[in-house]
Amino acid sequence: MDILVLYGGSSPERAVSVSSAQAVLGALAESKHRMTAIDYRGGALDEALLGAAARADAVFLCLHGGEEEGGVLQARLEESGICHYTGSAPAAAALALDKARAKHCVASAGVPIASGQVWQPGELAPALPLPAVLKPLCGGSSVGVCTLHDENALAACHIKAPMLLEEYLPGREYSVGIIDKNTLPAVELRPKGGFYDYAHKYTPGATDELCPAPVSAEKSKLLADLALTAFSVLGLRDVARIDFKENAAGIPCFLEANTLPGLTKTSLLPLAAAVAGMDFTALCEKMCALAAARKKR
Repeated sequence: MDILVLYGGSSPERAVSVSSAQAVLGALAESKHRMTAIDYRGGALDEALLGAAARADAVFLCLHGGEEEGGVLQARLEESGICHYTGSAPAAAALALDKARAKHCVASAGVPIASGQVWQPGELAPALPLPAVLKPLCGGSSVGVCTLHDENALAACHIKAPMLLEEYLPGREYSVGIIDKNTLPAVELRPKGGFYDYAHKYTPGATDELCPAPVSAEKSKLLADLALTAFSVLGLRDVARIDFKENAAGIPCFLEANTLPGLTKTSLLPLAAAVAGMDFTALCEKMCALAAARKKR
């Protein structure tokens, strides 16, 4: 296939995007696919990018966070007749990136969620029991996420953008990958000290990633069912990674849906795919094939 890889982007996750692209380019080049890579820095799509996208059999989006994962880039591609890109369509991508809207949506389908609410700049902080978790309303890779343990920490927060303030969930943490509506084995995440933040995600050895997660068959099925429900109700397609954390009662609660999951050496989707018998090259080729099928139609 002729494959165009878009990477970079304008979000705080640009470095992760570059790492994902390097891994994808290496894997697909080994399989003799014809590769073109463009560093997309946000904004309007220029003629060179659109021309390369139109010629390609598949446009591989190695982009994470911001407008590149949140549907804006996807809408620009669609407006130019480019529908053969990896990941979800514009509306679903936008819904998934907005944590508050995504939580409301999955909760309506019976998926447990953590209590919490949006905190706007200039407003008093929502009343929630401490400890609590403060996270950007839109974004990934745990960028800007922090745990607040007391009132002083909460009072010290001077937010400049909408944030989500949630109850702290003390239980085990899981991630479930989905490819073409099929779940992969759940991964349990055990960070070595602290919580599963940016450093623990992208520093090799900083987190024990257990796959398949050492849970009962009943819990494994529950995680898969909840992930598929979230995937369906959010309107996602092709590939996603759904994250959960248990509350004090041991019930997995939806955290977020990642519509363009990381594909670095420490990323969870490739790990789960490998455990399921799909190596990294096969994973990338499957994602390309799903995208390419939309061009043929």
